[in-house]
Amino acid sequence: MLPKAHDIPRVEVQTEEERPGGWSYLVIIHRTEGAQEHTVTLSWRDHDYWCGGASAPSRVVQAVIEYVLRNDAPAPLPLKFDAAKARRWLPRIDQELRAAI
Repeated sequence: MLPKAHDIPRVEVQTEEERPGGWSYLVIIHRTEGAQEHTVTLSWRDHDYWCGGASAPSRVVQAVIEYVLRNDAPAPLPLKFDAAKARRWLPRIDQELRAAI
């Protein structure tokens, strides 16, 4: 059964900071019961792998988090994590995310 639209958290990418080998983002996940801040990193390699450079890195981070939240994310989602960690949680993400971005 698919979640109802009001049950799907809203993902907001607040800030982007370039770091050696990639980026770091402050991401806020808005749920009906409140908001939670997360720090998510994304490597240049994963950005290129997931979108071939066709989408902004911030859009890729947002898509990764939205995918994880829709597909049984670990509960609770870690406060700090690298986007590539989603592969451990959801091995299908590589194929499915590329098609969605």
